[in-house]
Amino acid sequence: MRKLTTAIALVTAAVALAAGTAGTAAAVPAPATSLPAQHLALHGWTLLNERGPGPNPGERLTAQVSARTVDGRARGHVVVQHVFEESGTVRAEFDVDCLTVDENGAVTVTGPISKTVVTPLGGKPYLFEEGQHPEAGLTFYPTDQQHQRRVGWARTNPQTHSEVVKCGTVPANFWVIDGGISLHR
Repeated sequence: MRKLTTAIALVTAAVALAAGTAGTAAAVPAPATSLPAQHLALHGWTLLNERGPGPNPGERLTAQVSARTVDGRARGHVVVQHVFEESGTVRAEFDVDCLTVDENGAVTVTGPISKTVVTPLGGKPYLFEEGQHPEAGLTFYPTDQQHQRRVGWARTNPQTHSEVVKCGTVPANFWVIDGGISLHR
């Protein structure tokens, strides 16, 4: 149950927690400078790790994205899911209100969270923070000099003073260990 509680904190507070220790990853939004593009399509699935570029036994954190922009109007859906083998699952979903690419090639999707579902191991799923729709965001960064792919994931949370701004990049706080994204212009 402790890991499930940790996962809820991760999803709702944009906090990366190591087992039993609190370490925050505050989302300090940086304005995204969009490349001029009228039509973009982003699709992908990634397996992420908050502790480094290797495997993460006992946990599975994934992000699935399907978004498009036509004539400057963004649409799509994002699912971020954290599965803990011993305690359950936290699943946050948001509808895309912005899809941008900055001058460095980082791709950002943002949107209001439509629902967060918590499913304790052996229990029934329930909605967490029902009726609240804070802005959330994912930023996929190009491969860095160490040949690592990074992702930023966060949501607005006044309790931790983190804020995700519509179309703003999210600082990298996860490593991609499998999967990827495909951007079409």
